Amino acid sequence: MKLKHIVSLLALLIAAAIPALAVINARASMPIEQGSAADMPAGHPELGPGSPQVNPIPNMKLMRRTAEIQQQNRTAFKKQVNLAPLRILAVQNNDQVKTIASWAAETVHTICGFDSIHGQDPLYTVLDMAFRPQAWDARNCIFVETVPIREQLGRLVSKAQAKRILQQGTVSPDFMARADVHHLLVKISSTAALSSGVAEVSRALETFQNLSAEMKFVPPAAGAKSRDWLVPLALLPNTGAVVRKMLKMNAGVKAVPGYTRQQSLSIVLGLISVGQGWQDNSASEANEGIETLAKVLPAINPAAYPSHLKRMVELWYDRLFDGTIVGVFLYFISLTLFVIAAVGAVPAVRKPALIFFTAAVLVHALFMGVRWWLAGRIPIQNEFESVLGSAFVGCVIGLILEYWKKNNLFGLAMSFVGFLAMTACFVVPFVLGANIGANIGRVDGVLNTYWLYIHVNTVISSYALIAASFCLGVLYLLVKLYYRMNPGNGPGPGTGSGGAIAMASGIGSSLVAGHMGDFSQPRPAHASTPEAAADLAVRRNKFLLQLDAANIVILQMGFWFLGSGIIFGAVWADFSWGRPWEWDPKETFALVTWLVYLIIVHLRFVTPKYRPDWTAWLSVVGFAVMMFNWIGVNFFYIGLHSYAT
Repeated sequence: MKLKHIVSLLALLIAAAIPALAVINARASMPIEQGSAADMPAGHPELGPGSPQVNPIPNMKLMRRTAEIQQQNRTAFKKQVNLAPLRILAVQNNDQVKTIASWAAETVHTICGFDSIHGQDPLYTVLDMAFRPQAWDARNCIFVETVPIREQLGRLVSKAQAKRILQQGTVSPDFMARADVHHLLVKISSTAALSSGVAEVSRALETFQNLSAEMKFVPPAAGAKSRDWLVPLALLPNTGAVVRKMLKMNAGVKAVPGYTRQQSLSIVLGLISVGQGWQDNSASEANEGIETLAKVLPAINPAAYPSHLKRMVELWYDRLFDGTIVGVFLYFISLTLFVIAAVGAVPAVRKPALIFFTAAVLVHALFMGVRWWLAGRIPIQNEFESVLGSAFVGCVIGLILEYWKKNNLFGLAMSFVGFLAMTACFVVPFVLGANIGANIGRVDGVLNTYWLYIHVNTVISSYALIAASFCLGVLYLLVKLYYRMNPGNGPGPGTGSGGAIAMASGIGSSLVAGHMGDFSQPRPAHASTPEAAADLAVRRNKFLLQLDAANIVILQMGFWFLGSGIIFGAVWADFSWGRPWEWDPKETFALVTWLVYLIIVHLRFVTPKYRPDWTAWLSVVGFAVMMFNWIGVNFFYIGLHSYAT
């Protein structure tokens, strides 16, 4: 053992080892009104502002003045520290093994409400919080999501600070440690509407304080019965009697079975090197520790450690925003080309439109498969996965119909669905700062049944079909409105302003209805004769009938898929909870959505005069009801299926 390592060991571990071992099994956050003091995490409002922060490795306040750390110039260190080997190592978090890079991004989001702070690498941010918490104590990094809680906290500070808290939604750990803040949080947590918001603030603070306990970088030993990973300092008893004697540890502390002394020393000293280098502003020392960890950790138990390929795939999957950025690009191009082909402007673009649409669906399938592989389950658990899953199933159906019917309309409608879904999943976290489930996690045991996959896949397929029906319905209404505003008849060109208007309307009509004609032959810019007017009317009517026919095909498929999904959901509910129906908000509004489409199907038979018009309008209404059921009920109504609290 090198002398500098022994010195580091004595300097850091005397202050860190014993507290670290005490929090290895720290519990997850809980609502403020639950649990005893012994059950609650350090820093929880119920324990008071004086409760100790559980951050053993970086707790250097006994050894170095806080001001010294806060005043460090970190510019050179940021450039020189090499996080690449550490980024692709694995960590266990919330029973899911993932890359440290993924864990860091999720942790920063939990603490700060966003995926990064001023564009800084999330991994660097997390390590800096862990090893130098003093530098963050006075920084506004704890996210307060609930606006009424922000307003309440604003009463404890100046008007300028209150305005900043309300707008940015962040406060500092020092602010959270104030006695008046503690008493305010305890008071407002008794309000049912705000208790969950207080719990979220507590969770953000607890995550900041317990970062060292979340660093479960050590895989289970070969042959170990437990699948639990360990924090590196849990291996301190394995480092030998000499180290225990230096640390004045209890000689009776039991070593963790399965790890050799050399492995334990390498891991512990590697972490110490990273921490010491981080605190001393020494990138070379930190890099040395990172290289040691990158070499030792994957070799401890290769069978339990994710392969290098899997970790690299996860890294790139995250960098491509879960594949959404690629999907947005491909679906947008195919949508644009299908629109051009459908209106007859350039019929030849149908082939490239179909190529891009096929590529988009294949890429969509690839990233859904990657997510399935990484998560170890079918990806339909949360809002993010259901949106992408719905779009994927719908786009596969649309691709089959487009190859079969060759009318450009099925491709147009489903390209719209794919583009809308990918855009929503890509944009929402950045615009709203909301986590809709992009982070990969495991599904609860009660939900992990084959009826879950049957029910959810059927229902989300209906949502995609309903969205495609909405697209065709809106297109039908817009085209019909255009036809009414531009009848395409009147005086010929060269007769003043009236002729110019007629010429413009004739050209526009050709673009919309010309897909039924031959663009290789010149066409008059207006319908100046009764025969031309009749021909134009026939072509326009034929296009509207095509739109309506395509819409009714997709609409009926959506109707039957949704009805079947509701039935399968009742079977699943009876299988999982012992009752088929309980008028849960999601169940109720799913039934309402199905009834709307039952009305549409019914009107197709009893109102022959305006059937296409009714179908188009009710497609829009049905889509609005479906979106309320999918988004509104999920997030704003408390129930078994919702994310609201």
